[in-house]
Formats: sequence, C-alpha cells, structure tokens
Amino acid sequence: MGELERNMRDDVGQPQGNAPSADNGGQMDMFEDERERTSLHRRGAIARGVAKRGLVAFLAFAIAFGTTPAQLWAEGAEGIAGAVAQAATPSEGTGAADGAADGVVSETGSNASDASVNDGASANAADSNGVASDDSAAVEAPTASPDSSEQNVKSVVAASDEAESQPTEAASQEVAATCSVVGTDAKGAQQTWAAAQQIALKEGSTAADLSEQLFRQAGLKADYDPNGSWGWALNSITSPFDAGRTLAYDPATGAHWQLFVNGSVSAVGAGGYTLKDGDSVVWCYSKYGDPAPANQISVSCTVVGQDASGAQQTWAQPTTALVEEGTTAADLSEQAFKKAGIGAKTGKGTYGWYLESLTSPFNKTVTLSSEKVNENTWKFWQFFVNGQAANVGAGNYTLKAGDKVTWVYGFDGTMPGQVSVSMEIIGKKDEKAQRWTDPSTQVFVEGTTIKDASAAYFDAIGIESKMYDQFGYWGVHSLVSPLDGTELSGAWSFFVNGVPGPQLDSDYVLKSGDKIVWAYAPGDTVPNPDEVVVDPSASRPTDWKADWSGNSNAVVKNVSTPTGALASSWTFDWRAYSGATYPNASEPIVVNGNVYLAVNKRLLKIDAESGKVLAESNLQTAIGYTTRPIYTKGLVIVPLDGGAVQALTADTLTTVWVTDSVSKSAQSNSQLTVDGNYLYVGTVDVDYGTSTYNNGHLTRINILTGAVSWQHVNADEGYYWTSATVGDGYILVPTSAGTVEMLSKSTGDVLGSVSVGAIVNSGCVLSKDGKHAYVISRDGKLHVLALSDANARASSRISEERVIDLGLTGCACMPTLYGNKLIVGGEVSGGSALAIVDLDNDFATTLVSSADGSVLPAGGIKGAPLVSVQADDAYVYFTVNYGATSDYVSYTSGGGVYRYKMGDAQATGAFSAAGHNNYCDSPIACDAKGNLYYINDSGTLFKLSGGVKVSFETGEGSKVDFQTTADGKLVKPADPTRDGYTFGGWYTDEACTQAYDFSTPVTADLTLYAKWTKNAVNPGGNGGAGSNGGGGSGTGFGTGTGTGAGAGSGSGSKGGAIAPGQKPMTKTTVSTKTETKENKSDKKDSDKSDKKDEEKSDKKDGKPDKKSDSKSDTGAASTTIAKKSSGASEQETGTNPLAIVGVAAGVIGLAIVGVFVFTKRR
Repeated sequence: MGELERNMRDDVGQPQGNAPSADNGGQMDMFEDERERTSLHRRGAIARGVAKRGLVAFLAFAIAFGTTPAQLWAEGAEGIAGAVAQAATPSEGTGAADGAADGVVSETGSNASDASVNDGASANAADSNGVASDDSAAVEAPTASPDSSEQNVKSVVAASDEAESQPTEAASQEVAATCSVVGTDAKGAQQTWAAAQQIALKEGSTAADLSEQLFRQAGLKADYDPNGSWGWALNSITSPFDAGRTLAYDPATGAHWQLFVNGSVSAVGAGGYTLKDGDSVVWCYSKYGDPAPANQISVSCTVVGQDASGAQQTWAQPTTALVEEGTTAADLSEQAFKKAGIGAKTGKGTYGWYLESLTSPFNKTVTLSSEKVNENTWKFWQFFVNGQAANVGAGNYTLKAGDKVTWVYGFDGTMPGQVSVSMEIIGKKDEKAQRWTDPSTQVFVEGTTIKDASAAYFDAIGIESKMYDQFGYWGVHSLVSPLDGTELSGAWSFFVNGVPGPQLDSDYVLKSGDKIVWAYAPGDTVPNPDEVVVDPSASRPTDWKADWSGNSNAVVKNVSTPTGALASSWTFDWRAYSGATYPNASEPIVVNGNVYLAVNKRLLKIDAESGKVLAESNLQTAIGYTTRPIYTKGLVIVPLDGGAVQALTADTLTTVWVTDSVSKSAQSNSQLTVDGNYLYVGTVDVDYGTSTYNNGHLTRINILTGAVSWQHVNADEGYYWTSATVGDGYILVPTSAGTVEMLSKSTGDVLGSVSVGAIVNSGCVLSKDGKHAYVISRDGKLHVLALSDANARASSRISEERVIDLGLTGCACMPTLYGNKLIVGGEVSGGSALAIVDLDNDFATTLVSSADGSVLPAGGIKGAPLVSVQADDAYVYFTVNYGATSDYVSYTSGGGVYRYKMGDAQATGAFSAAGHNNYCDSPIACDAKGNLYYINDSGTLFKLSGGVKVSFETGEGSKVDFQTTADGKLVKPADPTRDGYTFGGWYTDEACTQAYDFSTPVTADLTLYAKWTKNAVNPGGNGGAGSNGGGGSGTGFGTGTGTGAGAGSGSGSKGGAIAPGQKPMTKTTVSTKTETKENKSDKKDSDKSDKKDEEKSDKKDGKPDKKSDSKSDTGAASTTIAKKSSGASEQETGTNPLAIVGVAAGVIGLAIVGVFVFTKRR
C-alpha cells in the first residue's frame, strides 16, 4: 500500500502503550479515565480517516475524469476497465514500433506506437451480418520520420479483436468468400489492383486471413501487421502496375485503405470479422465517407465454333477480363465477341438476352446459328459456365469471381475434352420392368470408364448403391428404388447401345452418344419398361364420383373450402419421382378419394389422404409442359405430346384405348371438353425458332371406344391454351391467331368464324340464353360475340358485337362464370389482377390487383379461378405465375395461393408455398371435403387444408413472406435487413416489447413485428458540434448531426461513424435507438439509404479531418504531429469538457489531504 494509506491506517489504529497491568489497581483507575479520553480521540481519528479516504478517492476520480477521453467514458465500466488493463499490460510494441515502417520514430526519439486506422471501433452498430451500413476508419496520429522535416505518414487499417469473438477450434467445414483490392492510378482514378477472387478458407477464418491469401495469390506487395495494438493492421499496398506507387495514409486528403464487407464499411476490423459463406470483402483506397467501389471480378470467356468443313475451331481463346460485379454472362460475351472480331447477332426477347448467330473471325462466310440436324436434334450455340451446361440463359446469369464462360457450337451438351452419354435405370416391380429413372444426358471427361461413370451417375441422382470391385471383376450388387425405397440385389446388368456388359471390355471407355442402361434383368436383351398393353375390354368403374373432373373453370357449391389461411397437409415431389432433370407434370384431378397426376410418361394414382403412390401405369408417349387430363365414365383421359390421347381405367390404370398422334410437333395443352359420349381435343404445332403456331387439329373422339368421330384441320392456325365450348348443335373454339370458329358438332364442318384481331389463349363462355358468347383475347379485351340460329347464313352465324377494355394488359386465363359474374385472371402494368365483370350491368368491371396491402406480383393469373360458394358468400382461389429468384435456380417466394372474398377491396395471401417457391400457372382443384390441390414449377403437388397464418411486418425493412401451418410449427425465417438499422428479433406487439419464441405452437393467426435498432449517427463532425449522441445539429463548412449544438470552422461529416478526431482509446460502445411506432419521427432523411438510386448521392458534404490524437501502446498520449483545426472542440480532442475543473478540484483536494497527513496527532 502507499505511504499515505499507511498513515491513515495508523491514525485509526489502537493507542500504543496504554494496556492495563493486572497487579496495579491505581493504574486501573487511570486506565478507565484514559479509555474514555482515548475513545473520544479514536472516534475523531476515524472520522478524519474517512474524510481523508473520501478526498483521496475524489482526487483520483477528478484526475482520471480530467484526463480520460470522452469516448472512453461513453463506454462505461467495461471500456474503462479495458483501458486500465491495456495500460497495465506490457506494450506489444516495446522496443519496436507496432505496424510502423522501419526507422520511423516519434519526435521524442522513442519507438513509435501504432499509427493505425481502427476500421471497426468507430463504427455504427453492426447489422445482422456484422456489417455496418455506413462507417469510416478512425485514424491515429502519424509519426515523424527522422529522415525528413516533412510529415511522413503511414496508413494502417487495424482490427478490434474484441469486436467479434473467434471460435476456439477450427471447424472442418469451409467458407467461400471473395476479396479484391481497389487502389488508384497516377491520376487518382480508381484502379482495380486485384480483381475479386473466390477463396475457400476454414470455417472461422477472418477477413484478415482472406486478405493475406489474396495478397499472396495476386502477387501484391502489402505491408500489414498481424499483431498490432488494435489487432491485424494493413499499412500500405504497392501498385502492381507502377512499382513506385505505394499507397498509405495521406494526411493531405485523408485517403486510406478502407475495409468494405458486402458493400458497406466494416463495423469491425479485418481480424475481428469472421467470414460467412458468400461474403464480398473489398479493400479500397478512399476517403472517409466515400461509398464502396464498384467491385471488379476476374472472369474469362472462350468461343469454340467450326471451320468451313465443320471441324471444331477455337474462335476466341480463353481471355481473362475484369468486369464489375453484377455483370452478366451476356455482357461479358458481347465484349469477348467484339474483342475477338467475331460478328455477333444478338437480341432481347420474352426471356431476355439471346444469341442468334456468330460469324467466324477467320472466315466471314462461316456464320453459325441454330440448325436442325434431324427430327430430334438441333445444333446451336451452347452456353457453359465452369465446364457445365448452364441451366439459365446468359442474360440471366450473373457472373461470379473466377467464372469461365464458354460458347460451343454443337448439340450434345459437351465442351472440348468431354463426352456426352445417355443413362437410365430400369428396375422391376410386380414381375414387370419398371422405369426408375428417365434417360438423361450425363457429361464426363474424355477417357472416363463405364465403371467410374456409373458410380458418378448413381451419386449424382441420389441412387443408393452397393458396388463391388474384386479380383479384376466389378459390378453392381444392389440399387435402391427412388420411387418406393425397394432394394433390389443380385441381377443388375448394364448395356451400352444395347450390347450387354459381358460382351464389352470391363474398362470400356465412354464415347459421345453412348446409350447406357442399368437393368434388373438377366439375359442379353434390355427390358422394355415403357410397354403399353391395351385392353379394350377392361372393366371401368363408372360409378366412381369425380370431386374434380378436370374442368378447371368450375364453381363448387356448399363445399367447405377453407376461408382462412391454408396449410399443407402433404406434398408430393413429382420431380424426384420422375428421375428426370426437367420433368413435366399435369394438372391434378380428384376421383373417388384418389389424386391422379401424369408425370412425363407415367400416370400416377395417389392416395388423397396420405399422398402415397398407390399405382402407376405407362403412357404411350410423354406429356407436354401443360397437360390437362379429365375424368369421365370411369376413365382418366390424358392428352399426350404429338396429339395422341390415352384412356386408362381409374381403378387399375389399365389402358383401354390410345389414339394415333397427329404430328410429331403437336402440343396438347388445351383443356379437354366432354359432351356426352364424345371428347373434343385441340392441338397446335409449335416452331419456337420461327414463333409459328399452326397446323391445328380439333379432334372429336368417342369416349367409349377411342374411335375418331371427325377431325378438323386448320393449316394456318392452331389451338393453343384454349378449349371447345359446346352449344346447341355447334361448338365454339378460338385459335392461336385470334379467330373464333363455329363448327358442327356432328360433322366438324365450319358453320361460321370471326376474327377478334388478337391472339386468344382462353375459351368461350356462353350467355344464359345462348345468344352471345364471351371471349377474352391475349391483350386483355373482352369480346362480345352475337350468335345466330341454325337457319341463318354461315357468314352471319357468328359476329363481333362489342369490345370492352377490362383494364388488363394481358390475359391467358380460362374465365369462370359465377351467376352473372365473369371472373378471369390477367396482367396489369407492374402486376397481376383478377377481373370481375358484371354481365348484367353493362360489363362493369372490378379489378382486384392487391393482396394484404401490396400489389399482386407481376406474371399474371394464368390458371382458371376456382369459385367456392358457401351460404351467402363466394370465395375465389387463384395462383400467380411469379417466382422471386436471382439465378432461376433458387426461389425465395412465389408459387403460393391467394384467396379473394367477393365484395372485398383486396385479396389475401392464403398459402406461401415456403420451401417450394417457383412459378405457377396451375389452377386449383378441390375435393368434396374442401381440400385443395395444385402444382407449381418447384416439382411439387400440394394438398392444402385449413391452417393458421403468421404474417411478418418489417416496416421499411426487406419483405418477409407470410407462413401458414396446420400443426402449429413455425419455421423462423431469415433475418430481414434494413439500411442503417440492426434487426433485433421478432415481437408479438407493434411496440416490440414482447419477444416471440419460435418454439411456441401457433394456434391462431398471428402477426410478428420486426424490431429495428438504429445504428449510431455521426456526431457533428470535426467542424460541427453536438455531443456524441445524435439528434441536434452542428455548423461549419459541412453539416453534422448530434444531440447538442455547437459551432466550428472545420469541415463537417454526416452520419454513420464517429469523427476521426474523436478516436476512442479502446473498443467503442455506440449509442443506439430502437424504433417503434411511437418514435418513427426520429428517423432522418439519411435513413432512406435503402433506395438504390440514392446510394451514389450519399457522399459526405465535407471531408473530415483525419488528424487526431493517438495513444501509445503503454497508454500514454503520444505527441501529435498533425495540427488540429483551430476551431476544434473539446470533444474533438478526446478530452472531457470538465477536464480543467477536474484537475483544479484534484489539486485542492491534494492540498487538503496533505494537511491531514502531516498534522500531528493529538
């Protein structure tokens, strides 16, 4: 203890030399008197001691208060304790300057302390990714060089290791992130020194680890210190283009190396930021407040065409290019074509950018475009990314660092050095061959053997396999069916182009075009799993009732469809069941407790209660993308590609008849129409290369026998997404060219026709009296057609009477007639809409274009609306052909179901399809119990029943789609984001006081509210004023924000970070503000940075003064070389405004204590 404390303890101790003697009675009396006197003296001494201690404590506090930076006090006890601990710990830089250039010393001649930029400590509160929306590094004072009278300043970007804890043990998994360096050239223009490269590191790695790896890979000369006072520190980087240009901190401009993570200045240092998969890290030499640079990535493009003889020829060698992030493969390709001298004909269509043809740079007479090789094969420009055929177009593919784009003219899906083969698996069930996977194209490197290719194929499609390879023999012991999980062992054989494996070399090397079949069958013949046996005499369950026969534009009455939220009872993955890469599925029908779904070349019978496949049967040929089967007279009737139609019994799926195809190019995507014992089927031939829709066939088929009654052929037009409507002795059918034909039911002869002037992808609806027909053209117009009786002349049997603009911009939807209301879906500008047309009120139209307060997404309502009438109310169920995706592979929303109650102002989202999002043009089917069924493009068949709905209200944050549940379980969604705010969790009340527990069962509809905590706002700036709290304003050459007000002559800074002149001495705790409904007025205009077109204008009006006090490793203040602004406030200097008062009080207190200490005890 100190001497002062020891003296104080002596004053309050026991009196010395006054102990009584046992054998001296006089002394006892004296002792009693002395004890009373001593007791009084002791009480006085205690009082004096307490006073002295209090004064010492006050003295210590006053001195500390007066000399401690204001920022440190803002941190509270934790920050002060950290500073004390740091001061008490031996300096990292003892004997050597941490992070300083060799030979740089302070003015006192001692080794310099770190002259670093703490790129994390002065940040706003981090968002959910650990990244602040706006921040700047705080700069320590530079140190002087003994070799120059000029200031020699070096820039260091340092990490605050306290900012983010690191894992104690490295995980075995990896994270992949990109890193780049953007410097400046000799003219000061931004220049990419190292384009973004994707680097894989161990989980738990930091941005510092990533940066070091990039520096090595890019060959950059970078001066960094892994063990600076503030953690990992970047001092300088030398230009790879100009060896004499090294960029470090520049005191004249304030430019330094800033760390950006995912587009924002990092809230922590490079050593304190733990990487997440997909992170983008950028080092940019820029000034405080400058926005993130347009990051560049390194990619390459190659073009492989053919010479005049048809031999492969490289037209553009692999050339590395630097492109900005966000660049598409189409953008890169056009640059590469131009650079290589390749003539390119490109365009933009419905699905975006497309490549029509390329002309050889060596022979201008060689131009290659799509070319038909044979009936089933086309040559075209194939688009590859990283050696794999891309599953999206070049215009929809956003490049990533390191991507290799290749264009190859061919047909087999291979690049040079690859082979393309067809592979499939045929199993067995009920003693019959069963197709386990459809034939699919697999690409391998040249030289791959059948053994290696088989193992890779099984793994790629998820087939569980057991293979053996012993004593020079190999084979397959067992495979597990992807359809029902059955394992078959012992009799697996492979065939290559029909030749059994034993007749081939055991190490057979694949060649392009090989057809490989693995079959569970002995012998030398490949079994035929697609055989269709026709049995016209098979019994038909004509008494089976259809809950949903396939008439998609139907009205159901007194069926209890859910009027609240919808939830999934089960889902069926028909994509996985098919075993194909891009399978097709039909719209579902519901009969006698079963759901029927056609998938590629099979018809499935699914138990409506459990979702399990009960039976399946082969179809003669595959179905098309849009297929609409129908049930009638005990048969499930399926239209097939090519125009054939197949009828199967509903109970045993026995085929009773199959009609002939009408054309190899025919598509059967129109709705089937049943009239008594007859069926009407329309087809169209489609040539996508020329966008031609013609050779239409309308066929009348006898349902009982499958015999064709008549066939009407329209060579110039076709029947695409339409249907036949049956009238009295006639049928009406629109064509793809916009003609509505009236045909005789009995003969198919043309009774009349009228052109409506636009394509029609819909069907006609007859008025109640049969005198009019209503049809909606593709441009969204309603056409009223007048119909005459059979005695009228053919030219006047059908005519256009009126055209009504419904307010739609497009329509490809079958209308549903409910009473006097015509209900149809369509598109409107920027969205979708449901049109409700009152046929009895001069076609007055109501457009329903919003749901839950937001516009219906663009894409259009394509599936016919389902109308459910319950008592006095009617509910309309529909889907929107929309899917939110950035790569056309993964979807985040879309493909759900909406519900609209007739008479309401807007619809509501009833089912979000979470986890199964994608586009959806399917109508909704219904069973007798009110359950709903539909498919979307995720490859899922849904059964929906009543549930509860949970909505997520995010205010001005990113949208979070609602969820529904039937079992009470709720999946926590990904955290939303909002510029300038940190997400604080989900709450059940709008004021965000009651946090929600996602393990709590949901029993009723619920709305959850996102809590947002506003990130710290920059105080005043160097020229402004205001305390470090945010709310008032400062004045100066720039502008600033703070809680108080003040004046200064320096430049100001706005928003996002603590001014560099107020650099904290240790980890900074920033002030935050929680936004609730009551305090939304606290928001400032600068909070609107989430608008992309405002980001570029969000630059600071003033340039902050980067010169500030710094602190040495020992905790003492080091000499400041840079001059401070003459108008700098007390807070700017980092000294408490009450410092002078504190020191004065301390001196007075010390004097008083001295009097007590040296006063003689009495």
